[in-house]
Amino acid sequence: MNRFFLSPSAIHGQEIQFPVDIAHQIRRVLRLREEDCVLVLDNTGMAYKVSLQFLGDRDVQGKILNKIPMDSEPTIQLSLYIGLTQREKFEWILQKGTEVGVSRFVPFTSERSLIQKNEIAEKKGQRWQKIIQEAAEQSHRGRIPMLETALSFNAAVEQAVADHETCLIPWEEEQALSLRSVLTQANSVTRIALMIGPEGGFSPAEVQLAKECGMFPVTLGKRILRMETAAVAAAAMIMYHLGQME
Repeated sequence: MNRFFLSPSAIHGQEIQFPVDIAHQIRRVLRLREEDCVLVLDNTGMAYKVSLQFLGDRDVQGKILNKIPMDSEPTIQLSLYIGLTQREKFEWILQKGTEVGVSRFVPFTSERSLIQKNEIAEKKGQRWQKIIQEAAEQSHRGRIPMLETALSFNAAVEQAVADHETCLIPWEEEQALSLRSVLTQANSVTRIALMIGPEGGFSPAEVQLAKECGMFPVTLGKRILRMETAAVAAAAMIMYHLGQME
């Protein structure tokens, strides 16, 4: 069944008014018919089974048949801090991160980031929001992950430590402390931050700063992963270890 996130303002009692762009998708792209059913999500964790009603050439309304609580959302909040990088890689991380259960994405710039201007993130914000929403619909999420404003490395570290109980920063130079060992001690936490560096990795000074602020430099194993692989693999490992992918 097709799924669509809509603003709560589109829901009026037992009736739903679909926005023009989604109405076009329903009629011209998906070619759904009157009385076909779709799921409408209100981004609060609730879904509505809706019977479609066509009014005119462009207008699509729906009648709510029943209300369904979504049980697919993780019970922990995983925030993924990502070094700004090439468009294709960054958008892939947003898509796959949404699929594995990331709750919040925070772009940042660091010493070795390929992209050093946070304004680029602002220009791409609308496109990135759409990618996240479509991935949330496809993967049956009950909420759309948040996309935050791009930060400097220092500001990202400060925010991560202030907002989360456990903060992880994978680093290829770390040999002793594993991701699993930290997570074993974090079974009761509900807010975790994961900071993934750019292609060139973090500088020793950045890792030292993060460590002094309370983050845990961890190893992801003996093999060196590309940043996009590390982002999704580490996020998936965290969700699996904490029982969020069962």
